[in-house]
Amino acid sequence: MTAAQESFYIQQFKLGDTSSFQVLYQHYHKPILRYGKSLFPQYEDDVKDAFQDIFISLWKAKERLTVDQTLDFYLKRSIKNHMIRILQKKLKYDPIPHGNEADYVTFGDESNALSNLIESEVMTQKEKIYLQKLNQLTKRQRFLFTERFINEKSVEEIMKEQNLARQTVYNMIHRSINILKEA
Repeated sequence: MTAAQESFYIQQFKLGDTSSFQVLYQHYHKPILRYGKSLFPQYEDDVKDAFQDIFISLWKAKERLTVDQTLDFYLKRSIKNHMIRILQKKLKYDPIPHGNEADYVTFGDESNALSNLIESEVMTQKEKIYLQKLNQLTKRQRFLFTERFINEKSVEEIMKEQNLARQTVYNMIHRSINILKEA
């Protein structure tokens, strides 16, 4: 499906066209389930349920849907968030196993998988903030910061290559760091 076709189906779906909804469902069914199963391989049935729930919610809130071009990112984010909520509920309400050590290890693995996923999501958010802050730097500040910390060049090397005074290099890098610290 081309982007233009998808955009057309989304617009028609937002107007209540059930056949467009069906086309979008069929188009995204396999790739989103595959994506969900790759994130949560032990919870295949829950991923399927989450996918169904997401499309039911989409239908109910079609008038408020703000996506116009493609649902790919929206659905991937939704399946991940929905699965996190499902697993949090499971961990909250499933009793801690007593007596059977194998069950306890499995419970711990589920908790670790959820913790890892949440940590990954937090890192993604931090990366977005960092990139936004990095884009606030001037071109020169970004270049000097990259040369110093990414390419691991010394201040002396940067001075010589850019024909700048030592204090200028220090000041620009220091300002860059301060902007990035605000994140």
